[in-house]
Amino acid sequence: MIPNSSPWLKQLNRTRPIVPLAEDVAGDVAIVGGGIAGAVTAYFTLRDTQNTVVLIEADRVAHGATGHNAGQVTSYFERPFESIVEEFGLEMAAEGQRSVEGAWGLLDEILAETSLSAPLYRFTGYAGCSSIEQLIEHLEENKDRREGGLNPETILVSNESGWGEEIPLEYKDLYALAPQTDILALLETEDLKYNACIASQKGCMNSATFTEELMGYMVATYPGRFSLYEESPMSRVSLKEDRALLSVGAHTVEAARVVLCTNGFEQFHIENESGSDIDTAFHHLVQGRIGYMAGYLEAMNAAPTALSYFPHGAVKTGDPTGETYFYLTRRPHGDDVGEPKNLVCAGGPEQVLPNQALYSRTEHCREDVRESLDDFLRSTYRHYPDPGTEYAFCWHGLMGYTPGGLRRIGAEPANPVLLYNLGCNGVGILPSIYGGKRIARVLAGETLERSIFDPVDQRCQS
Repeated sequence: MIPNSSPWLKQLNRTRPIVPLAEDVAGDVAIVGGGIAGAVTAYFTLRDTQNTVVLIEADRVAHGATGHNAGQVTSYFERPFESIVEEFGLEMAAEGQRSVEGAWGLLDEILAETSLSAPLYRFTGYAGCSSIEQLIEHLEENKDRREGGLNPETILVSNESGWGEEIPLEYKDLYALAPQTDILALLETEDLKYNACIASQKGCMNSATFTEELMGYMVATYPGRFSLYEESPMSRVSLKEDRALLSVGAHTVEAARVVLCTNGFEQFHIENESGSDIDTAFHHLVQGRIGYMAGYLEAMNAAPTALSYFPHGAVKTGDPTGETYFYLTRRPHGDDVGEPKNLVCAGGPEQVLPNQALYSRTEHCREDVRESLDDFLRSTYRHYPDPGTEYAFCWHGLMGYTPGGLRRIGAEPANPVLLYNLGCNGVGILPSIYGGKRIARVLAGETLERSIFDPVDQRCQS
């Protein structure tokens, strides 16, 4: 068995002492969760308002999903864009997609304003399709993107596949034909079942290092307005008409607004003293899923990349009961002594965490998952070395999935003292950043247009 060993946490260069909450405190805004969502929400709130911020983290900064993810920066949703259009209409769906893509600019702002050293690698990444059904889904998404004022993605289809004759005429100007050798080269595979690929802007970053450094920046820059408490699990949040009281051990945090940047499977309760009960509904709002990843080192003979592969039967729905789609990232390792190395990470397998079940971060990685990732890399990745490659890292992390596959950003309808920026839905970095900015705008008193990310009234849900 292989221990849960994340490369992102190994690279974490922590210099701050751990400060648990040791007394009652008060602030304008309390943020629960010390991952990338909580950190960015705090950053924009401090930068764009005059509010004081108290951030509490049950464990340590960046040691949850932020330190146990794939490190891929991408703007797609883990559900077909067409289904979002059907639910919300083209205008709102396109604006939601535009907002997440705009988080690239917000990330650039943060890095420029704070001079963080955490590297960000940006490039064109590729996703491979192995069936005509998968291709049609992406072409429909491209059509919706164009009609919604978004830039269509580049889609290449093998001219040897015969798929061009099966593609409906309505999509004729949304793709280009190319030799399959070119498509396989972009996907870095020799697997002949991949006859199409989609190109889009992607990136890689260590979100744990980014979050840790951003916390340090805020501690240093806003000493009178920002308080950070780790190893301080919250057991209850009591919502009143104009404030919230957070129970943290024997102490209380009092704030005018509270933002949950954590997930519904956490061990706390919400007590709404100024309206209907929302506790049970909230804990069904986000379902826990365990994502599994592994990584090994290879010679630094290729540029950073992010690749996804959809085998037959796999679709972009985020449904762990369906056929697994796999993803791969490659970037400089950064910890090398001697010859520089690339870190190649692969992931895809997931397991649903049953309601009320406890997730253990200390559990070893499952052998069957490692074998599944082995099989994927051996059959798909052109540069995979000899069998028996020793993994430098194998890790798992608990992600939060909302029922609709979209992040929840905004005020709780039953009591606006409570706000959310949660639900990574498999691809969480850019949505977390956008969510942090949107929450700061709400806290600044702005009246925002309706969004596909707005929390729905959970009291009305079955």
